[in-house]
Parts: sequence; structure tokens; C-alpha cells
Amino acid sequence: MTYSSIWKFSGAVQHVDATTTAFGDRSMPYMLSLDAVWTNPADDAANIGWVRQAWTAMQRHSTGRMYLNFPGLGEGDSLVRDAFGAEIYRSLQKVKRKYDPENLFRMNQNVLPLE
Repeated sequence: MTYSSIWKFSGAVQHVDATTTAFGDRSMPYMLSLDAVWTNPADDAANIGWVRQAWTAMQRHSTGRMYLNFPGLGEGDSLVRDAFGAEIYRSLQKVKRKYDPENLFRMNQNVLPLE
């Protein structure tokens, strides 16, 4: 199954300053999610390919930001840093160093502890 959803941003959502939370900038009018869900490994290439092709086609309408609840599949070591930007990512690293210096909670969209 493949599908896309469009999330409208307006009202109170857009009244939060970009530096107040890790979510960051909320000025975009919409957020797009492209999803593929399948069970048969033989369908991996077709489903992953569909999402990546759709993503590429939509880039001309994008701010370039990514919401990390829609992280993609193995899209690289810099995914989280690129999504937040350097300043917010560094702040998150400081929190990570304080509360999880051994990086126990890493099976997610991981923030590496600041060294």
C-alpha cells in the first residue's frame, strides 16, 4: 500500500517561535508525508522506489525541511542534523550528553551526544 497525506499548518501551530522547541520553523503552510507499507521483501524496490520518486518530484514545492516523525529509510547519518539545522542540533546534543551520554536511546532518529 502506498499513500500520501497533506497536513495543514495554521493558527496556533504557527504561533510558536522557531527556537522554542526542537520542532523548529512552523511557517510552512503544509507538510507532506509519503508512505509505503508492505510485507513481502520482494516488493522492497518497488515501494521504496515509489516513495523516493514522489519525494524527488515534490522537492520543487518544498522548504527543504523534514519532520522527523517521517524520517525515511536509512537516509544517511546527517538526517537528524540536517532536519534541525546546526544550532538546534547542537542544543539537542547538549541535552543528550547530560541525560544519555552513553547513547543508550539510539534506535530512533538519533542525536549523538556532544563530545
